[in-house]
Amino acid sequence: MSIRRHPVVRIALTHLLSKKRQTIVAMLGVTFGIAIFIFQAGLMSGFQSTFIDQTVNTSANIRIYNDVQEQRPSVLEKFGGNSAKWIVVSNQKPKEQEQNIKNGRQIMQLIEKHPEVKGVSPFIGAQTIFRLGLAQVAGRVAGVDIEKENEVFDVEKYIIEGDLRKLETINNGIILGEGLAAKLGAKMGDNMTVTSPRGVTLDMKIVGIHKSGIVELDNNRAYISIRNGQKLLQVDGSYITDINIKLRNINKAEALALEFQQRYGFKAQDWKTANANIFGVFRIQNMVTYLIIVSILIVSGFGIFNILMMIIYEKMPDIAILKATGFRSRDIRQIFLTESLIIGIIGGLLGLIVGFLLQKIVGSIRMDVRGFVAMEYLRFNTSPAFYAFAYAFGLIATALAGYFPARKAARVDAIDIIRSK
Repeated sequence: MSIRRHPVVRIALTHLLSKKRQTIVAMLGVTFGIAIFIFQAGLMSGFQSTFIDQTVNTSANIRIYNDVQEQRPSVLEKFGGNSAKWIVVSNQKPKEQEQNIKNGRQIMQLIEKHPEVKGVSPFIGAQTIFRLGLAQVAGRVAGVDIEKENEVFDVEKYIIEGDLRKLETINNGIILGEGLAAKLGAKMGDNMTVTSPRGVTLDMKIVGIHKSGIVELDNNRAYISIRNGQKLLQVDGSYITDINIKLRNINKAEALALEFQQRYGFKAQDWKTANANIFGVFRIQNMVTYLIIVSILIVSGFGIFNILMMIIYEKMPDIAILKATGFRSRDIRQIFLTESLIIGIIGGLLGLIVGFLLQKIVGSIRMDVRGFVAMEYLRFNTSPAFYAFAYAFGLIATALAGYFPARKAARVDAIDIIRSK
C-alpha cells in the first residue's frame, strides 16, 4: 500500500503534541545550544576578526630588519679551527652591532617595484624616555617618513586630535599614542623632551594624538619625523632600522618574507609569525568554545533520544496498527525521523532568533574592553553563512539523535505486539 508523505507528518505531530512538555524541553535544548553557539562562537570570531583587521591595518605585512641577535661566528672560532690548539683571551667584550639596514634605501626601491607590493615605508625605532613636567615615561619612538607611512598604514585615519601633516611642517613635532599621552598628562600643543639611550635630548611639540586600537602600541609609541629619529641616534641620513611593507594580498606574506630574506640578506618577518603567540591563544579559545557548544548539543541530543524512545514504547500498539494497515518499516522510520527533525527545525529557528537578539543586546552595551585590542563595544560575527552553519550543525545533531529511535521503531514486529496484548 502506497502511503503519501503528509500522513507521516500528521502522525509525527500527533505524537509530539501528545507529549507537549517533553517536546518543549527537547526544543529548548536545541534552541539554547544553537543560541549559545551563535553568541559564543560569534563573539570569539568577531573579536579575532577585529584583532586581525586592526593588526593588518596598523602594522607591516612584512617587516625587514637587521636581527643583531642572530648567532654569528666569532673571530676566535674562525682563528681556532684546530681543536689541538689552546687559545686564551682575557676580558673579551662583544662587538657593538648597529641595527642599521645597510643600503636600506636601495633595497626599498627594489622592493617597491615588486608586483605584489602595495607600499613601502622606512622606519627608525628606538627606546626613549619621554618627559613632560615631572612626568617621566619609558617608551619607543617611531621615526617615519609620514607621507609614505600614511600611504601604507592610513595613519591619518587613527588621528583623534591634531593634524598628521604638522609632523613634517613643524620641525620638532611629535604625535603621541593615546595611552602614552594619558600617562604623561599631555595635551595638544604641550612642549616635552625626548631622550635617547645615547643621551641625546630633543625638545618636541605635541601636534597630534593617535589611537590605533592596539593597546600596547597606543601606550608606548610616539611618531616623529625620520630626521629627528636619526638625530636622536646620532646617525646619518641613510640610517634606517626597519623596512615596513604592505602587500596587495596579505595571504602571500609568508612566502614573500622568505623570498625577501634570501634576496637581501636581512631578517624578514611576516605578520602572522610576528603575532604567533596571540594566534596560538586564539586556537585554544576556539577549541574550548567548540567543545562547550558540542557538549550542549550532545546533551540536547540525548534529550531528543529519550523523548522519542518514550514515545516508541508508549505508541507500540499504534505502531502495530499502522503496520497492519499497510505502513511499511520505512514509513515508520520516517515518522520518528520526522519527529526529530521537527524538534530540530523549530528549536533551531528559535535558537537563531535568540542568538541574534543576544548579540544585538550585548553588542549595544558599552564595554570599553582593553586586551590585545581596545574596543568600546563587543563585536560579533553576524555573517549569514555563520548562522547557516550554526543551524545546519544543530539540525544534524537532532537528526542523529532521532536516527536510532527511528530505526528501533521500524524493527517493531506488529504480530508480537498484538500477541502481547
